[in-house]
Amino acid sequence: MIPEAKLIKSEIVVRELSLPDDVLLARKSIIRWLALSLGLILPNESRTLLLDIFDVLLESQLKNVQPTTKDIIEKLENNSSEKQNPKAVYYHLQKLTGMGILTRKKGRYCFGDGNGERISDVFKDFYKNKTDSAFGNIEKALNRLESSHK
Repeated sequence: MIPEAKLIKSEIVVRELSLPDDVLLARKSIIRWLALSLGLILPNESRTLLLDIFDVLLESQLKNVQPTTKDIIEKLENNSSEKQNPKAVYYHLQKLTGMGILTRKKGRYCFGDGNGERISDVFKDFYKNKTDSAFGNIEKALNRLESSHK
């Protein structure tokens, strides 16, 4: 028996969603659509903290700013005028960092390597590299099966 859980290095979800014009009318709709497309949230997700954090991170990246956890919490509190739970914010930041989608350098967060790449290129490269790696191993396993049947 193969210990499957030990073999999993990472997991990505990319959803192909239609992009109706009404989604593009509001920033919150775009953020939710992106998070759903990139597999960061589940369909019908009702909790919004991850979406709010993702929004702050995207805004920071577009402004070429690398925020700290404290900066992110302050921005969240300014946007919602609600006190944020630092542990919950940090949990989501660690989750995104653990996925590899977010990078933390010297306490500051950014998507990619923080060298001013276009945000679309950062996400495309991240997901492409993950799928290329996965399909490299899939191809190796399929080739082994194919060669064993000759």
